Amino acid sequence: MQIFQAILFGLLMGGTVIFLGIFFQQRHSSVRRRLQVNPRVHADLMRPLMEDKPAFISPTLAQKLEEKLDLRKDGPTIKQLRAKLTQAGIYSERAIPLFLGIKLGGLLVLPVLVIFILWGGASHRGLLMKIPIFLCALGYILPNFLLDRLISSRQKKIRESLPDALDLLVVCVEAGQGLDAAVKRVSEDLRESSPVISQELLLVNLEIMAGLNRQQALRNLAERTGVEELISLCNILIQSERFGTSIGQALKTQSDYLRTARRQNLEGMAAKTPVKLVFPMLLFIFPAIMVVLLGPAIIRLTEFFQKRG
Repeated sequence: MQIFQAILFGLLMGGTVIFLGIFFQQRHSSVRRRLQVNPRVHADLMRPLMEDKPAFISPTLAQKLEEKLDLRKDGPTIKQLRAKLTQAGIYSERAIPLFLGIKLGGLLVLPVLVIFILWGGASHRGLLMKIPIFLCALGYILPNFLLDRLISSRQKKIRESLPDALDLLVVCVEAGQGLDAAVKRVSEDLRESSPVISQELLLVNLEIMAGLNRQQALRNLAERTGVEELISLCNILIQSERFGTSIGQALKTQSDYLRTARRQNLEGMAAKTPVKLVFPMLLFIFPAIMVVLLGPAIIRLTEFFQKRG
């Protein structure tokens, strides 16, 4: 019975993969691309035929589901998810539906697979109610956990490379370059050593070249990263440009502040080291020392009492 279930499961999975392959191959075939070179030429003539074509989900039902689940494009849930994906370095437009699809797939597919696998064994029937519930929660929470890990890892890389980027900006500005040219030069110099902050500075330069206001480009940089130090730097640069103060002096002051803050943070971590070493010493080091010191004495006392006895 279990062999038959395994064969059936394999056939179902293989058929699904073959169907998806055929679908995507037809979707991206050369004939279809040539037929869809200019799809708007006869858009008005084909509109009556397209309106009568049945849809998988009606627009009214889709709109109601989006309102109930708060999945509208301008809704707070989608905006928050888009901001988190941007902070993780994911800028694709398909990232939001893909992320939601992964969560929905983990919520539905994992329990079904476990039920299918454990259904044949009578000894595992008691687990059929506990494991699917756990897997539902795991499939729904795990994507959020992985996304938070990506965000924290990326923000850590930005914090580590920000003082070096500030020093290079100070050198470029004091050499006579403007802020835009300095940002571009620093993004090129840090491409190999710090690719994350290089990418962010390059995006700032591209937004400014595209005609966006410098202050808005700096605000976008702060929102994309979510790093407090970089947010403070962007606010200082915006205020310096608004009030006409020296940008080089502002960058130098911020660089000194970041290095002082990093040194104080390291000193605080070093001061916490003796407290963190108490439990490992009590659990691992002290017992070994006691065995080495008291072991020979205990052996001699045991031999002494055995001879007296």
